[in-house]
Amino acid sequence: MTQPPFGPPPGDTGRGDQPSTPPPIPPGPMSAPGPQPGGQQPAGWQQPGWQRPPGEQATWQDAPPQPAQWQQLPPEQLARLHQPGVIPLRPLTLGDIFGGSLQTMRRNPEATIGMGLIVQTVVLLPSLLLTLLATRSVTSIDEIGAGLILAMVAGLLSGLSSIALTGMIVHVVGEAVLGDRAGLGSTWAAVRGRLLALVGTVLLIGVLFVLALTILGVAIVGIIAGLGESGAGIALVVLLILVAVVGFVWAACRLSLAPAPVVLERVGPWRGITRAWQLTKGGQGWRVVGITILAGLVTGILAAIIQLPVAAVVATVIGPESLTNPFHPASLVTDHLLQLVVGALTIPFTAGVTALLYLDQRIRREGLDVSLVRAAQERASARSR
Repeated sequence: MTQPPFGPPPGDTGRGDQPSTPPPIPPGPMSAPGPQPGGQQPAGWQQPGWQRPPGEQATWQDAPPQPAQWQQLPPEQLARLHQPGVIPLRPLTLGDIFGGSLQTMRRNPEATIGMGLIVQTVVLLPSLLLTLLATRSVTSIDEIGAGLILAMVAGLLSGLSSIALTGMIVHVVGEAVLGDRAGLGSTWAAVRGRLLALVGTVLLIGVLFVLALTILGVAIVGIIAGLGESGAGIALVVLLILVAVVGFVWAACRLSLAPAPVVLERVGPWRGITRAWQLTKGGQGWRVVGITILAGLVTGILAAIIQLPVAAVVATVIGPESLTNPFHPASLVTDHLLQLVVGALTIPFTAGVTALLYLDQRIRREGLDVSLVRAAQERASARSR
């Protein structure tokens, strides 16, 4: 399978402030050599109607140019080149992004939902067993502390599984854009070398947010120390917290694109973060933020639709204790099963939206659609052989 053309744009030096040169124009029927300015003609160019004199031997320059392989495709395949896969190769709309993510899941169920079930099972099964063993020694005194520790461990394991799934599904989306299907084996082979870089990307983003929270805390302490508990001080602290929340959400949505260049461009963690920040600057950044938040709301509604009926059934069969006591075995098993099902359905969707937002920004800013069309032509030619 040919590697998708998702590498950095030509001329990219790794610095976000350096403009990149546009990708070359693919060959087409209008690319045949013709008269050049100044009267100079390319080799092999002939005037219309010119005939070789009788008896003169032909040379290699007289051979007609061979058409590109993609020009020999059937008309129905040529018509599909503008949308060989799950999205049209042009700047994307909201419907294109959400529809493309769902189409990727539908066309590649084993590499999206199936992969989600496998990865989530590998992570959640040990988490469930450890939690059940830990609850046997939990008393009423240390129940809160044990709950916090177990929640942190579960969150860490869930985060690692989400990172791995996001990287794998980004690769699946990249193949689906060009009309190819990625199986479990090919996806794992393509992404396993990027897992450490993905983990490093998330850890680096976490460090940046911790630094930002530290600065926010210092600022709040300084305001309280300077103005005390007066009305102006409290109002300023509340305003600062609201601005910080908006800023954190805005930055998190922009940096959510970082796994895509780490996998598709095969860059390091810091370069992936700077690429995500560069691609979402300006007005397009707010568009990325809005679509990311909307995708989160959609997955949240889906999770609630799945979780609420199941919780009601468990409470009816076992009793309300399963809901009020988080260490009840039935509550723990139900919670982990819900995480398994919900994660296998929602993570592929949100990862698909992230990958398509990344591709959309590269199409708008770097002309990636030209390279994608050329790659689609090459793959269509290979399929027709």
